[in-house]
Amino acid sequence: MTETALQQASAATDTPRAYAALETHFTELAHLTRILGLLSWDRAVMMPKTGAQARGAQMAALTKIRHRKLTDPALGTLLNDATAEEDRLTDWQRGNLREIRRLYTRATAVPDDLAEALTKTANACETVWETAKPDSDFAAVAPLLSELLNLTRQSAAAIAETCGMAEPYDAMLDTYDKGARYQDIAPLFSALEDWLPDAVNTAIARQQESLPLGDPPPVEQQMALGQLLLDKMGYHGRFDTSSHPFSNGRGGDVRITTRFTGGPFTLECVLTVLHEAGHGLYDMQLPEEYDTQPVGGVFDLSMAVHESQAMVWERQIGQSLNFWKFLAAPSRKIFGIDAQNPAFTPENLYRQVNTVEKSFIRVEADEMTYPLHILLRTGLEKAMIDGDLSVKDLPAAWNDGMKDKFGIVPPDDRRGCLQDVHWYGGDFGYFPSYLLGAMNAAQIFQAMRRALPEVDTLIENGEFAPLREWLRDNIHARGCLDMPREVIRHATGDYLQLDNFKTHLSKRYLDA
Repeated sequence: MTETALQQASAATDTPRAYAALETHFTELAHLTRILGLLSWDRAVMMPKTGAQARGAQMAALTKIRHRKLTDPALGTLLNDATAEEDRLTDWQRGNLREIRRLYTRATAVPDDLAEALTKTANACETVWETAKPDSDFAAVAPLLSELLNLTRQSAAAIAETCGMAEPYDAMLDTYDKGARYQDIAPLFSALEDWLPDAVNTAIARQQESLPLGDPPPVEQQMALGQLLLDKMGYHGRFDTSSHPFSNGRGGDVRITTRFTGGPFTLECVLTVLHEAGHGLYDMQLPEEYDTQPVGGVFDLSMAVHESQAMVWERQIGQSLNFWKFLAAPSRKIFGIDAQNPAFTPENLYRQVNTVEKSFIRVEADEMTYPLHILLRTGLEKAMIDGDLSVKDLPAAWNDGMKDKFGIVPPDDRRGCLQDVHWYGGDFGYFPSYLLGAMNAAQIFQAMRRALPEVDTLIENGEFAPLREWLRDNIHARGCLDMPREVIRHATGDYLQLDNFKTHLSKRYLDA
C-alpha cells in the first residue's frame, strides 16, 4: 500500500490515517469475499454442471488474489501504526482493529506453500470422497485424507504457535468459533456425554407414537408453506432449492435454499426453512454501517453463534407445540388436507418433529440424539489432530464410538465415517460449533422468554416480529464488536452454561 493510498484513505476525516488505510484495504477484501460468495451460490443454485471446471478456476483465481491482499506485508506495518493510534479510536474501530489483527496473524502464520498445498489437497480429497461415499469405499479416499490430515496438523501447529494457543486443536476450533479453546468446551461436552445416553433411552421409552403424514405434497405447495413462514419471520431475501440447504450473503442481498427428499412425508421442509432463515436473518440484520469491515461480520462470524440463530428458530421455536398450534391450519390449507385429518393436528405434528430415534446419520438425527453424533466426531477429530488416531484406524474407531454412544454399529462406511464431507474438505474443528450452537440457542431463548414473557402466545399467533427484533437488538446488530463468548453473555447475562440445554431437553422429552 503506497503512501498516496494511505493519505487518500484518511483524507477529509479525523480518523487516524493508519487505521483509515486498513479500512480501505479491508473494504476491497470484503468485495472480493462477497463476489466469491455469489459465485458459490450460483454454482449451487443456477450454474449448469458443464460450468464446474471454469467456475473452479474463477474462484481459485479470486481466492489467490484475496489471500495475497490479506497477507500483504504492508498490513503488518499498518497494524503496528494503527495500534499506536488506538486511544483515538471508537469502541467499534477498536473492535475492528482486533478483528483485522486476528485475520492477518492467522493468515500469515501459515507459509504460502503450505496454504496452497492444503487447498489443492482438500479439493482433491473432497472430489474423491464424492464417489467414495456412495460406494462405501473408504480405502479409495484414505491416502488423500491421510495427506490432508498431515498438512492440517502442520497448519494447526503453526497457527497455535504464532497465536499462543495451548494446543494445535485450538487452532482448528478457533477457525470456526474464534476464541474457542478445547479446555473450555471439554468440561461442557464431558458433562453432557455423562447425562445424555440415559436421557435418550428414557425419552424413547416415554414418547408417544405419531401418525404418519402420508405421501409428500407437491414441491410447489411445500415451497408455498416455506414462503409463508419467511414472510411471517420478516425474511426478504431469495428463496431457492439446492442439493444441500445453505444461506449466503448479507444486508440487502441474502439468499437461502431448501431441499426436498423422497419417501414418506416428514416436516423437514418446515424445519429446514426455519433453520436457514435463522441464518439469513442474522446476516440481514448485521450492522449496516460496518458492512465492509471485519467488525461488521463480513469475514469471520462465529459459527457457534451463527448456528445458534438457526437453532433458535428451528429447535426452540419450530419444534414447540405453540408453533404447531399456529402452523397446523395453514399447512392443511396449502396442502389441501381435510381439517378433521388426525395426522395434521397440532399435537401429532408436534410429535412428528420430536420423535427420538437412534440412527446412523447425523443430518437425519433428532434433537436428543444429535449431540451424541457431535461428541463422537469431536473426540475423533481431536485424536487425529493430536496424532493419536491414524486415518487407517478411523473406520474402526468410528464404529467403536457408535457402539459406545448409541449401542448400534453402522453396516458400512457410507453410513459411518464417510457420511460427512467436513474432514474430506479439510474442515477439522467445525463439528463442535453445531453442538455449541444448540446449547447457545437454549440459553438465548430462555433470555428471550424473560424479556418477552408473552413469547408462547406470540409464537402461537404467528407473530414473530418481536422475536426477530429482540435477536436483532441483542445479537445481530452488534456484529463482531464482542468475542463470541461475550456475545452470549451480553444477550443472556451469563457465559454459556450446560444447565439451560439440559433443562430444555428435559422439559420437551423427559417431563412431558
